Amino acid sequence: MSKELTEEKFEDIIVEELVSKDTEWKEGEVEPLYTGFNPGNYRKRENRHFDTEYCLIPEDVLEFVKDTQPEEWQKLENFEGDNAEEKFLKTLDRQLKRKGAIEVLRNGLRMSGARFEQLAYFKPATDRNKEAVENYEKNIFSVIRQLRYKGSKESVDLAVFLNGIPIFTSELKVDFNQNVNKAKRQYKEDRDPRDKLFSPGRCLAHFAVSPEEVYMTTELAGQDTTFLPFNKGNDHGAGNPSNPSGYRTSYFWKYLLSKDSVLNIVQNFITEFKERDDQGDLTEEEILVFPRYHQLQAVRKCVDDVEKNGAGERYLIQHSAGSGKTFTISWLAHQLAEIHNDENEPVYDSVIVISDRRVLDDQLQHHLKQFSQVEGVVANVEESSQQLKNALESGEKIIVSTIHKFDYIVEEMEDLSDRNFAVLIDEAHSSQTGELKDSQTKTLADIDDEEGEEVTPQDRLNQDMESRGALSNVSSFAFTATPKEKTLEMFGEPKEDEGYEPFSLYSMRQAIEEGFILDVLQNYTTYDDYFNLLKTIENNPEFEESKTKRLLKSFVDSHDLVISKKTEIIVEHFVEEVMHKIDGKAKAMLVTGSREQVIKYKEAFDEYLDENNYNFKALAAFSEFEYNGEKVSEKDVNEDLDTKIEDKFEEDDARTIIVANKFQTGFDQPLLHTMYVDKKLGGVRAVQTLSRLNRTHPDKEDTMVVDFKNDPEDIQKAFERFYTKTKVKQGTNPQLVYDLEEELKEFKLFKESEVEDFAELWYSKETRQDELTAVLDPVKDRYENTDEEKQEDFRKKLKDFIQLYSFLIKVVNFRDEELHKLYQFSRVLYRKLPVETGDMPNEVKQFVDLDQYHIKEVSNEEDRSLEQSGGELGPTHKMKDGKKVSEEKKSPLENIVEMLNKQFGYEVDEQDKNFIKHLKNRLQENQALKETVEKNNKEKAQMKFKNVTRKEMLDMIDQNTEFFNKATNDNQFAEVFQSWLYNQFINSSKKDSRDMVEEGRDKNVEFEERMLPDKESDAQAKERIAKHVCAFANSAGGHLILGVDKEGQVTGLEKDFKAVQKGQDGFQDQLHEALSQNLGETFASQKIQVRFDTLGDKSICVIGVEPSDEPIYVATDDFYVREDSRTDQLSKRDTEKYIKKHFRDE
Repeated sequence: MSKELTEEKFEDIIVEELVSKDTEWKEGEVEPLYTGFNPGNYRKRENRHFDTEYCLIPEDVLEFVKDTQPEEWQKLENFEGDNAEEKFLKTLDRQLKRKGAIEVLRNGLRMSGARFEQLAYFKPATDRNKEAVENYEKNIFSVIRQLRYKGSKESVDLAVFLNGIPIFTSELKVDFNQNVNKAKRQYKEDRDPRDKLFSPGRCLAHFAVSPEEVYMTTELAGQDTTFLPFNKGNDHGAGNPSNPSGYRTSYFWKYLLSKDSVLNIVQNFITEFKERDDQGDLTEEEILVFPRYHQLQAVRKCVDDVEKNGAGERYLIQHSAGSGKTFTISWLAHQLAEIHNDENEPVYDSVIVISDRRVLDDQLQHHLKQFSQVEGVVANVEESSQQLKNALESGEKIIVSTIHKFDYIVEEMEDLSDRNFAVLIDEAHSSQTGELKDSQTKTLADIDDEEGEEVTPQDRLNQDMESRGALSNVSSFAFTATPKEKTLEMFGEPKEDEGYEPFSLYSMRQAIEEGFILDVLQNYTTYDDYFNLLKTIENNPEFEESKTKRLLKSFVDSHDLVISKKTEIIVEHFVEEVMHKIDGKAKAMLVTGSREQVIKYKEAFDEYLDENNYNFKALAAFSEFEYNGEKVSEKDVNEDLDTKIEDKFEEDDARTIIVANKFQTGFDQPLLHTMYVDKKLGGVRAVQTLSRLNRTHPDKEDTMVVDFKNDPEDIQKAFERFYTKTKVKQGTNPQLVYDLEEELKEFKLFKESEVEDFAELWYSKETRQDELTAVLDPVKDRYENTDEEKQEDFRKKLKDFIQLYSFLIKVVNFRDEELHKLYQFSRVLYRKLPVETGDMPNEVKQFVDLDQYHIKEVSNEEDRSLEQSGGELGPTHKMKDGKKVSEEKKSPLENIVEMLNKQFGYEVDEQDKNFIKHLKNRLQENQALKETVEKNNKEKAQMKFKNVTRKEMLDMIDQNTEFFNKATNDNQFAEVFQSWLYNQFINSSKKDSRDMVEEGRDKNVEFEERMLPDKESDAQAKERIAKHVCAFANSAGGHLILGVDKEGQVTGLEKDFKAVQKGQDGFQDQLHEALSQNLGETFASQKIQVRFDTLGDKSICVIGVEPSDEPIYVATDDFYVREDSRTDQLSKRDTEKYIKKHFRDE
C-alpha cells in the first residue's frame, strides 16, 4: 500500500476528523485558536443530500427550523398547508441571493405570518437560559466532499454547511506534486462566480488548503480574486510551524472549523463592509470581511483572558503595519462590550477607544460603526469634554475619542470609580508622554513614551489614591507596531527570567513575507557629503578640533548652496529612476531635520522645477511656526492649497512632498515609492519614518531610500528590533522607589509635617498658589543653605524618585498613601528649586563660507533587507567604528578646514572665542576643582565640573550675554561644549612625566616597560597595553607610561624603536594599531593622547586616556577597571553592576 499522500487521502483525513466523535482537544497536539473549542461532531453528507436548485441541504434546513422554532413552523403550515416546506426553501433561496448568508443566518427571515428570527443560534452569554443553550446545541454542521454543485460535471473538494446553508468551500492540494497556489488558481480559473454556490455572499469564505498553508477569500472574481493568508506564522515569518502530531495546517479543520469556532466567527467576526470612495463617501458595494489568523487569535485571546480574569489587566498587542489593526480594534471593542460575567452582567460598562490623533480618526469611526449590528452602539466624542462625560455617565457601550479630549474630563471621573472600563489605545506610544497620562492612568491606565515629546504636564491629579486603588476596574489594550521599553513593561506579559513580551504578536517579518507591507530596506542608498570650506578672514585664528566638526556640519547642511545641490540630485534621481514606477504614478517624500529646512527645500525645489520645465510640483507639509519673524503655514508656501495637504498629495501632479516631523505615523499613501532622508534618525523614529513607504499597491514592486545622513547599519539595527518581536531584558524593581524615599528623608531638607500640610492643601479645591508656596519656601531655603555637592545629590535623587514613581504607578497598584503624598510634594518642590544653567554654543558660520560642495554617492550593493532576529530593548553597548581624527590640540583654522573635508562637527564663532578662552583660564586656575576632579570618579568629577562651570559663566555673563543666551536654548550644543571644556581641563591639569614617575603607580598612573613582545606573542603584548587603557577609560581616566618598569625605574623604549625600524613614528603607528584593534578606531582616535618625553637619556611614551562616556571593552567582551594601582577584569555580573552605577543611560 502506497504511503504517498494524495489529494484523496488528504480529503479522507480532514473529513474523518470533522465527523469524529472523539472531540477532546489533545494537549500539545496543536495550539487551538481558542481552548474551549473542540473539533468534530459534523454530519457526513453525500451529494444526494444537496439540492443544486436551492444550493442547500434541505433536510438539514428543515430539521433545524422545525426543532428550534416549532411554533413559527406551525404558523407557516397553517398558512401554506402542504406547500410549507417548498415555500420555505424558495423564500430562503431568494433571501440568500438578495441579502447573503451572513445576514440570513443572523437575522432569519419572515414569511406567511411566521417569523423565523434566526437560522443559527449563537452561544449565550451564560448558561442560565436553558432554552438558549439547547437551541445552540441544535445547530447542525455538515460536510460534503467532492460536492457536485452543477449536476454531475463540476465539483469542489469540500463544502461545509451550517443548518443546511453552505458557508465554506475548500480546494485541497498536496505539496509533494502540487501546492496551495494551484488551489488558488483553480478557484480563479475554474470556479465561476455566476454559479450560485460561488456567487458573492452566498458562501462566507473559500479556502485554498494544503498540508503546509491555508489561504482564503470571501469573494471570487475570476483572475481578480484576492486570497489572503490564513497561516499561524512560522518563527515570526510566513507559513506554519511544524506539528509533531500531524500536518502543519491541521489547526484549520480541527479548530477553525470546529462548531464553536465557526459560530463564534459568524456571530462576531464576519462583517459586511462598505469601502469609501475618493471623496470619503460610502460606496454601495459591500465586501465580506473575514479575519486573518492573527486577528482572530488576538481578539479571541483577549476575550478569553477577560472572561477568566475580569477587568483590571493590561494587554500589549504588537501588530506590524499591514496587520489590519483597525479591523482588529473594531472586532475587539464590540466583543468586549458584549462580555458578561457569571451573574449575566456586562463585564464593562463602557469600552473606550482612544486614538492618538488630534482629530478623531475617520477610518476608526468608519470601521467601528460598520461593525455594529445594532444602531447607536458607537458614540463619537468630538465636540467637548461634557459630551464625553455624558457618554460615560450614560453608559454608552463604545465611545471613540482622542487622547487630548479624554484628558479634559479626568477630574470628573471620581463618580465613575464603581464602573468597569475597557480602554483600547491605538498606536500606544505616539504623541503621549509623561504626566499627561498620569491623569488617565488613574482611571484609564495609559502608557508611557520615554522620549517625552510634545507633552504638556498636568497641573494636578484628581482623586489619585481613590482612582489608583480602583485600577482593578480598568482593562487596557495597547496596540502598537513598535513598543518601547516602558510600553512593554506596562502592558507586556511578564515572563520568568525574560522580562516582558507582547500578549499578541504579528511581526514585521511576517507582514513583509505575507505581502502586506514592503521591505523598505531592500533598496537603500546613502550619500557621503564632501565639502570644501574657504577662509573668509585674513588672520589665522585657532579652534579646538574636538568642537569644530558638528557645528560646521550644521552650517553646511543649512547653507543654501548645499540645499540647492541636494535638490538637484533629488529631482534628477526622481525623474530618472522613480517617476516611471507604479505605472508612472510613483511619488516621493523628502524628510528633513526641521521646519526651517522644509521651507528652504521648498523654495529650492520650486526654483529648480521651474528652471528645468518639469511638469510636477513639490508640496511642503508642516505645522505653523515662526520663520524669519513671521508666522508661516502650509497655505503660505503651497500654491492653491484648498484642502488638507495629504489630500493635495493625492493629485496627479503632486509627485513630491517635503516634511520634517509631520506624518510620522498614520500616513497611508500606497503610491509613495521613494524617500530621500536628510535627517538623523534612530530607534523607533527610524522605523516609523521609513515605514511610510511600506504600503502596497497592485503596481508597486519595490521601494527606495536615498539617505544623506545615516549609517545603513544603524538603520538596519533599528528595524531588526521590531522585525520579529521586542522584549525587555528585565523589569523595574518597585522596591527602588522605597529606597529613594528613605534616601530623600536622610537629607533632612524637609519635614514629614510639611509633606502632610502640602497634601492637605493640594487636595483642597479652595487652595491658592501662595499657600502651597508658603509650605515649600522653608524647604527651598534649607536647600540653598547646604553645600553644592549635597544640593546636586538631593536634586538628582528627587528627580529619580519622581520619574520612577510616575512610571511605576502605571504598572504597580500602589496603595501607599504616604508615598503618594511625597510624590505630589516632590513634583512641585522640584520645580521650585534653582534650575541649573546650561553651557552654550555658537556656530563658526561667520568665519567660513562654502567654496564648493561635493556629494558622493555610496551605493550599498548588499541587500539591506531585514534578517530574521528578535530585537531586544535594554542597556546594550557596541563599539562603533569611525574615521581617525588627529589628537586633541590647538590647531590653525586652515588645518581644521582640511580635516572637515572628511568629517564634520560644531565650533563657536570668533565673537565668542575670547569668552571661551577667559572661561578656560578661570577653570584652570581653580585648584580646588583640580583636586576634586583628580580624587573622584568620572561621574562625580564631571558633576562638580559642571556646577563650577555654571557659576563661572554666570559671573561672566556681562561679558557676552548673547553667548549665554544661546547656551540656554541649545541643549545639544551645551552638551558638546561642556564635554569639550571638561576634556580641555583634564589635559591642562595633567602632571608632567617626571612627577608621575617619581610619585609611582596609583589609580590614575600605570607603568609598562615595553609595548613590543618579549616572551609573549605580538597580539598578547598589544592586548596587555589595551587592557590598561580600557581600565582608565572605564574609571576616571589616567596615564599609561611606556618605558618605565613596575618599580618606577626608567628603562626607555630604545629597544622598541629599533625593533620597529622607524623610531618614534613607527612605534606610534604600532601603538595606534594595537589600541584600534582592541578598543575600536573611534575610541583610539578621539579619547587617547600620545606624547613622547625624555627622562635623563631615556625615551618614554605617555598615553593620556580620557574617561569614556560609555563602557569600553577589550575586543568585544572583556571589561577592565582601575582598582588602586591595579588593572582588574570584572566578571559579567560585576560588569553589569559597574556600568549601571557609573554610566548614565542616554
